[in-house]
Amino acid sequence: MSQRPEEIQHRLRSLDEIGDVVGALRAIASSHASSAETAMQAIAAYAGTVTHALAISIAAAAPHVEPEGPGLLLVVGAAQGFCGGYPEHIEKMAQSTLQPGMGLVVVGARTADMLNAAGLSVLWSDDLPGHPAAIPALASRTTDVLVEQSAHFPGPIRALTGTPHGGHAAVVSRLFPPEPTEGVTSQVPPLMTLPAADLLTGLLQEALFARVAHVMMQGAETEARARVEAMARAQNNLRTRRTEVEQAYQQARQEQMTTEMIELSASRQ
Repeated sequence: MSQRPEEIQHRLRSLDEIGDVVGALRAIASSHASSAETAMQAIAAYAGTVTHALAISIAAAAPHVEPEGPGLLLVVGAAQGFCGGYPEHIEKMAQSTLQPGMGLVVVGARTADMLNAAGLSVLWSDDLPGHPAAIPALASRTTDVLVEQSAHFPGPIRALTGTPHGGHAAVVSRLFPPEPTEGVTSQVPPLMTLPAADLLTGLLQEALFARVAHVMMQGAETEARARVEAMARAQNNLRTRRTEVEQAYQQARQEQMTTEMIELSASRQ
């Protein structure tokens, strides 16, 4: 038996309400993605300046020594859902990247929950802010955690995060120490107004902070763009579903009218 036209009209109204929500989520995600992309340019410029100064200081102070040990892995994942298969992709990459003895730090509540559910031990986690403007403060807290935990998990500090383009593929990069080939390698001592040890310590911390902020902003942009794409697919599916429900409404209305005409014709005999 076909549904009553009134019931189908209720479904149409529900689909329109869902469409409004999906459209709002897509618009918000698009705005966040654009803000994060703009912020990454400023962070990259700051990181470049710090890296250049750090390379000069290290070259003048001591030769590069590669740290031993598995170190730490910072996973910048998803904060929420509604972004397609991106959270699952980050989770699988994190599990395949994590090495025995490596400490795990996670940013992104959804990814942290997924990794905990998979039985992995997370040293520390926090959620990825909804707006990129709040990321620098989180990057500062995360940097402090990484510095503290590095004493218990010696070795390099790496980060796993998604890329905004190219299917949002996850990539692993080294946060600390800087690559020995980065920056300049001049042996000319720089002009300093601070003790060399204090300057080097400060630059190392600033370099780590800049890299952490950059991968977090990159992760925020990736999640936002993944949500934009997921909401675009949802809108297409909603349009298809609405067309189907509209057709069902027309059919139900015609059947109702036909039934009413038959009943009216029969009552006059």
